[in-house]
Amino acid sequence: MSYTDGSGRPEHNGEARVVQIYPRLPRDTSTYCPLQVSGGDTARAVIHNAVITLGLDASQRYSLLEVRKSGGEERLLEAGDHPLERVLLWPRKAQRWHPQSEGHYFILQKDNSAGNQLQSDRGGYDDLCNLQTVTEESILKALHNRFYRLNIYTYASNILIAINPNKFLPLYYNPKFVKKYENQPLGKLSPHIFAIADVAFRAMLTRQKNQCIVLSGESGSGKTESSSYLIHCLTALSQNSSGLERTVLGAGPVLEAFGNAKTAENNNSSRFGKFIQLNYLESGVIRGAVIEKYLLEKCRLVSRDQRERNYHVFYYLLVGASKEEKEEFRLLEPQDYLYLKQDDLHLDDKEKLRQEYKRLHQAMEMVGFLSSTKKHIFSILSAILHLGNVTYSQSEDAEVLEVGPADVLSTLSDLLKVKKELLVKTLTKKREVTATESVDSPYTLQEAYKVRDSMAKSLYGALFDWIVLHINHAMLNRRDMEESVSCLSIGVLDMFGFENLKTNSFEQLCINYTNERLQCYINQHIFTLKQVCVILFFQDIQECWH
Repeated sequence: MSYTDGSGRPEHNGEARVVQIYPRLPRDTSTYCPLQVSGGDTARAVIHNAVITLGLDASQRYSLLEVRKSGGEERLLEAGDHPLERVLLWPRKAQRWHPQSEGHYFILQKDNSAGNQLQSDRGGYDDLCNLQTVTEESILKALHNRFYRLNIYTYASNILIAINPNKFLPLYYNPKFVKKYENQPLGKLSPHIFAIADVAFRAMLTRQKNQCIVLSGESGSGKTESSSYLIHCLTALSQNSSGLERTVLGAGPVLEAFGNAKTAENNNSSRFGKFIQLNYLESGVIRGAVIEKYLLEKCRLVSRDQRERNYHVFYYLLVGASKEEKEEFRLLEPQDYLYLKQDDLHLDDKEKLRQEYKRLHQAMEMVGFLSSTKKHIFSILSAILHLGNVTYSQSEDAEVLEVGPADVLSTLSDLLKVKKELLVKTLTKKREVTATESVDSPYTLQEAYKVRDSMAKSLYGALFDWIVLHINHAMLNRRDMEESVSCLSIGVLDMFGFENLKTNSFEQLCINYTNERLQCYINQHIFTLKQVCVILFFQDIQECWH
């Protein structure tokens, strides 16, 4: 469909649908006005076409409202909103044909309120810099109004503000949206995370310089999901990648399973920071990727708040494993493990956990994990859980430290492929080395439990590091390295947000310090340097004037 957006410039978009517009006007008009609307058509263009079709007075101002079945609430569409985007969120039956009886339709009405002119200004909502008054109150009000209309993205100049809807919005992440935002200047279309990805990609190619996208926000704000969408878009913008996108996209679910956990504020909280660097040829073809991880929260493995869970992968394995796998890996019920035990542990999401276990298997295959390798990984996970069930007892004279139960030690020996005697010695004795000799002495009871937990954390940390290393090898383009091919890159930094827990450890100190440094960097590059540019520009004008 070709239309004029009011400035006389026609725009085109491929897919179109017939949308029924119901007029709410003083005089008699048609029951409804059918219009062919494409994905790029704005409310302004639809109103213009409806006015012409119905033969209305074009000198008057009109507004378009969306009606939804729930309570029959009416939502005003801004001039820059896209009606077809709203239609795609309706029930499938209402999308094809939407009579008023279905409860989902559009209303055209005369706009008598002069105060709506500011709200109709698309820029005033799409970009906070265009607000007439920029105050905390006006910014929050603008963001609230946009969020109410399911516009979760808003610009602040070249910064994208994303408000987490805590649900999946299929419209926003339709694959066609990648094409829609391709080669479009920032701000021409409605705000979207794909626009940020495209701008970074084009800047890399045009300037031949590496780019970086930084995600910042508190826990639960949607940084991990946003980084996934960015990676998806940045890989889709490349051409002829020989299936590398599949490997890159498969890395996300694997890292989430092993590095994310359910917390009091967030059901899918990243408990580590990651920097994903996508490497491209100078022509824009993706050639590989590298992942760096930071600050894995290993203490979560052995202790956490009662309202929180351990890492996702443990629950995926225990709930999703088949009967044969449960026997092979010696798996128990979640409440039978000390490291998973909670006062009110109720896994009411078991079906979802089973699906996630299947998804994890598929993702691990996408990044090159063989069946035998996956078995080794799950064996180590099971061993870590059993390690938490190791207990100690001390004789009355406090000289002999005994470890058990015997069945747990046997299970650990089988899963870790180590001799039981060596395992017992490691769990009960420490070696002190002097200049002339080495002496084995028993741990105290308190030391022994700390050593047990330290062993579990070390095992999990080493396993996580190895998984990241394996993924990097799968995404590595060895030919380019051997031939020293010149590459450009786009980095995506996803760090977890500030934390203030009931009991804060050294890891919270590291996390919060990292966030402070990151916020300092953002302030420096967004505000301070801008002020310097303005001051220098003012000085140049003064010199020219004199």
